[in-house]
Formats: sequence, structure tokens, C-alpha cells
Amino acid sequence: MSRFEFLFRKSLEKTSTEAEQQELMQLIAWSQHDETLMQLLDEVIAASGDEKAMPAHRAQEVLAIILQAGTKSRTARRTVRMRWWAAAASLLLLAGAAWYLLRRPVAHTPDTVPVLALQDIRPAAQSAVLTLDDGSQVILDSLHQGSIRNAAGAVIHLGQHTLAYSNNKDAGQAYNTLSTPRGKLFHLILPDGTEVWLNAASSLRYPVSFHAAERVVELNGEAYFEVKQAATRPFRVKTIQESEIRVLGTGFNVNAYTNEPAVTTTLLHGRVQVLAAQRQMLLKPGQQATVAGGDIKAQAADTSQVTAWKEGMFQFDNAGIQQVMNQLERWYDITVIYENGVPDIRFGGKMERELDLRSVLRILEISNVHYRLEGRKLIVTQ
Repeated sequence: MSRFEFLFRKSLEKTSTEAEQQELMQLIAWSQHDETLMQLLDEVIAASGDEKAMPAHRAQEVLAIILQAGTKSRTARRTVRMRWWAAAASLLLLAGAAWYLLRRPVAHTPDTVPVLALQDIRPAAQSAVLTLDDGSQVILDSLHQGSIRNAAGAVIHLGQHTLAYSNNKDAGQAYNTLSTPRGKLFHLILPDGTEVWLNAASSLRYPVSFHAAERVVELNGEAYFEVKQAATRPFRVKTIQESEIRVLGTGFNVNAYTNEPAVTTTLLHGRVQVLAAQRQMLLKPGQQATVAGGDIKAQAADTSQVTAWKEGMFQFDNAGIQQVMNQLERWYDITVIYENGVPDIRFGGKMERELDLRSVLRILEISNVHYRLEGRKLIVTQ
């Protein structure tokens, strides 16, 4: 038995001395032990028989070893070795969530961890509210599939989680607004064939027919656009923060929530121009423009992270806890309160959006985020 395996098993059995535990953390941080670590994790899972039958506390014990290595070792943050972090994620899946985490140590760590709340708050479902040009509203998830005709004469087709407009050339110049409340999202096909995926707590105002020389929509919140190409009719997205995105035919994501510090536009393919306060910037695929206070800055972006919400995932890279909580607020329809200020904790990793809130809170608990849940108020006490 190698020294690494000896220390791992002692840690799992909770018989390690403090010096042995520190030695194990140092060994885990070195990549040459990845293969041994994977084998040991496989043995632990296999010893439980059916993976799904593995007790949650057992999975957490093994996961805690890996997570602790992440907090103890600075080299672990240099590069996230996906192979064994993925193993950590699989262990946490056995305990109820698919997630891997890195966190920065904070100045004060309470000695007690609160008991998980019993409430099961479910994540978002496909749903939205359609406000017609006459001000009337339709709750889309309350309807069967079919057609809606508004006062302007536009024909709107409701399919499974999708709202589609016909090319209503004879419809008058009227506007509809599609809104997703917290915990909801929806897919929209505009009259020109442009597709829009609307994230939770967002709204898009658009004409029922594009008669003008330009196609203009107004966004509040977050959406991903696949714009139908029409060289003679540019497509524009306006945000309530007075920034604007101009495109010809492209795929891009816009995050324009009012509780975020900036408006971000991320280009996946094609070409977009971002405008704000008499300034403009042309983006290349893979770039992200950030607009704050009238200033525009461009940087390279991880497009998979930006559009993870569209694929049913949360994905973070060195994100502050407030950034993480903002997304949880919109997805689970909760309110986050920081009782003693915002903790200096950062996260990196992936998590399925289909998990209930209880599973997410388990992740926070293992990461030493201390909280209590009162109804739909998540109070962070650390």
C-alpha cells in the first residue's frame, strides 16, 4: 500500500492526525497522484454496490477530502484538473447533486453548519406570460397547444414551450411582450424567423410584424439570439441600461439584468456591434463586451459558460458568491439576504439546473457557506 493510499484510507476512516491530513492535501494537489485517486474513488463507489444506494454521508466524506484539498492548496486553483474534479462531482451526485467546487478561504469560519431546510423548492420550468398589444395577458403554460390571434391581426402559434409568430405582413404595427417570471424560461420565434431563448426573470418587447427598415427589440434580463440573416434589415437589441447591439445574422447572448453590475454581450458566431454613450465596439466570435457607466470593454469569453443556462446548466469560473446567488434567486424564485455582509467565497464548476434547492444547499453546506432558509428567503449568515 502506497503512502498516498494509506493516508487516503485513514482520512476516510477519520483516524488521521492533523499532520497526516495536511500531508494528504499536499499529495492530492500533485497531478501524479490523479490515477491513484481515481482508482480509490472507484473502489469506494464499488464497495457501496449500487451507486445510487451509496449513503449521502459516505459520499460527502469522500468528497470532503477532495474539496478540502481545493481549499488548502493554492496549486489546485492554478488549473482545475477536470478528471478528478469530475470524480468529485460524481460523488456529490450520489449525495444528491452534480457539482464540483473550488472556494477561497475566508477570514472567519463558524464551527457549526446549519441543518438543511426541509422545503423542496423546484427549479424553473418552461413558462411565460404574453402581453398582447391591447394590454391583455395570456399565461402560456395554462394553454393547450394551438393558435392565438391578437387585436392587430397577428397569428401566434403556441407549441411545446415555444411561441412562434407567422410572417404577418397584413398585421398592424403593434407590439407584444414576452415575460418570464422568476423560475421560468421560454423559447420564442419572431416574425422574421429569429429565435430567442429567454432566461428567467426576463422580458422581450417586439413588433408582431417587422415592417420597418430595421428589426428592433427591447430586452430586460437575459436572452440568447439566433438572428435570421437579412442584409437589408439590420437587427437591433436595445436594453433598459441604454446599450444597444446591432447585428446582421449571428448567434449571441445578452445579459442585461438590472441587479448585475454591467451589461454583457457575448458573440458565438457572426458579427455584432455594441453601442453605448456614443461609443461603439465590433466583436469577433468568442469575445464579450462589457458595458458599465457608458464604458465598453472587450475580452475573450468562455462561450460555453455564458450559454450554460440555455443548456440546462449553471457554470461558474472563479465567480463571487453574489454572482452565484443572483442566478439562484432568478432560477429558484428566492430572495438572498446577507446577514453579516457578503462572504469572500468564490466558486468554479458546473451544476445541473434540474436539481431542487435542497440539493444546491447541500453543496453550499459542504463548501462551508452558512445559511438558514425561511420560506423563500435564503439568509447567508457566514
